[in-house]
Amino acid sequence: MITQNDIDDALLLRYVQNESDEKERAEVENWIAQSDENRKKAEDIYYLSLAASARMYIQQSAPEKALKKVNQRIKQNQRRRTMDYFRQVAATLFLPLLILSGYLLLKESGSTTPLYMEIKMNPGMVGSVTLPDGTEVWLNSSSYLKYPYSFEGNTRDVELNGEGYFKVAKDEKHPFTVHTSQSSVKALGTAFNIDAYDNNGFVTATLVEGAVEFGYKNKSGAKETIILTPNEQAIYSKTTLQTSKKETYIPKDIAWINGEIILKDTPLNEILWILSKRFNVEFKVKNQELYKYSFTGNFTNQQIERVLEHFKLSSDIHYNIDYQVGSNGEITQSMVELY
Repeated sequence: MITQNDIDDALLLRYVQNESDEKERAEVENWIAQSDENRKKAEDIYYLSLAASARMYIQQSAPEKALKKVNQRIKQNQRRRTMDYFRQVAATLFLPLLILSGYLLLKESGSTTPLYMEIKMNPGMVGSVTLPDGTEVWLNSSSYLKYPYSFEGNTRDVELNGEGYFKVAKDEKHPFTVHTSQSSVKALGTAFNIDAYDNNGFVTATLVEGAVEFGYKNKSGAKETIILTPNEQAIYSKTTLQTSKKETYIPKDIAWINGEIILKDTPLNEILWILSKRFNVEFKVKNQELYKYSFTGNFTNQQIERVLEHFKLSSDIHYNIDYQVGSNGEITQSMVELY
């Protein structure tokens, strides 16, 4: 048994990185439970590991000037261990993917509680993450995902507020479930998209391959489920507490993960929702007659002005853009009037 002061740092590092075997995990957890000093050291190692992972991500995604700035921040704040620091570093770079928090806590009994990671996308940005089981997740603008540092027990559960595309690692013995505020999607190994922002009045679940079970609460508060097959989409209304199902055009629904916009006879109200996420804009439709229009077209890595010009040339829709500029001179959000 490991005594209070003789733990190997390499063993502790493997533990916080979820690379230790069952015997090693038990040894480290027993050691952590021996004293507050041990717990503090474990937390120190965890935060150092998290900082290294964040820096590696920055090296892969940030420009050289921004990376230099982060290196300076790291040297100046070497002793700081709180997650506020990591938020500040991410905010400095305006990273697509923000590490919001991670924590290692002990119950009074001395056993560890689950370690969770929380990820949030900046408005107008798209990013991806690989979960501990190998599941790949793409997150759309302003989306939030919470997942355990390692999946334990008989299920794999994550929480989503926003839009995510999930390519689930197959594991028939451990179902994978995405929980939103008023619904859930359960799968074994499949690919699906969920649009479930808390501040919207609807949830959509779109199945790309495999099969999923879409769960929701009905008017009486009881849980109901429907099964989706490929190319089907469930639409849940938070107002009526009812769910409908329809055939859908998959390339349109998941184009956002590649920074694309694909329209196929898509009604204007749906288009405006797609554009608001993609470009972090708000829309004000001054002429309700415009909602009668539908559009078809493909847009790849283009600015919103190009998309709006397409609408202008192919219909009677005109637009005006009001750019909102922050204190640093960057555009923070835009308001688009359609008339």
